[in-house]
Amino acid sequence: MKESTPLYHQLKAQLLAAIQSGRWLEGALLPSEHELAEQFHVSRTTVRLAIGDLVSAGYVVRQQGKGTFVATRSKSYSASRLYGFAEELRQQGHQVNVEIDHLEVNSCPPSVSEKLHITTATLVLALTRTAYVENRMPMFVERSYIVAPFHVSVTELAAQPEEFDHIYDFLERSGIRISLGSQYIRAEAATPEDISKLEIFGNQPVLVITRITQDESGAPVEYSQVRYPADRYQYEVRLRRQGV
Repeated sequence: MKESTPLYHQLKAQLLAAIQSGRWLEGALLPSEHELAEQFHVSRTTVRLAIGDLVSAGYVVRQQGKGTFVATRSKSYSASRLYGFAEELRQQGHQVNVEIDHLEVNSCPPSVSEKLHITTATLVLALTRTAYVENRMPMFVERSYIVAPFHVSVTELAAQPEEFDHIYDFLERSGIRISLGSQYIRAEAATPEDISKLEIFGNQPVLVITRITQDESGAPVEYSQVRYPADRYQYEVRLRRQGV
């Protein structure tokens, strides 16, 4: 284990791996703090911190007087994990087909360049995609602006639209490690384009999610805006009261 990584982070990673591998199933009671401390040769304080992070992330829940249990994962979306928008749907078990509607190389628009911390002279990939789930139901339309990896030509990338079915996978294959994301959600009235692309009624609201994705250095690598029919998207945020 890396000396520079806090012990409780290392323990949290091990516990999470055990949960994700199915060693502890949903609803299973975890060993006590004392038992985990002995098993992993760490202090109970380290165990408490690791478990606290897993509670915050929604992987486990504490029940007063009973112990800590593996959480039942909701079918809605969790704010604690960073997935691509199509990835979220696949995590839900949907069969997702992503179609590229438009792909071009452009100078970065001023409003987007501010978010990406680049100049308007910088060339970016401007990409519009529509995601469909079972029976060709449109789930979202996404408009993305991608900063190309330094060693890759944006013009060459524009000639390979098949690379962008999984945008995060593409970035990671190109040597960019996705680390952080900030996003904002608001409701809007459907536009004529929404009505056409998402196959909804004119009086139906849409949810607009704006996201800025960063690499491990903190540099923004993608700005995207995604539009969902409001009745096809549910967003879950797990909250924790400090000290509880």
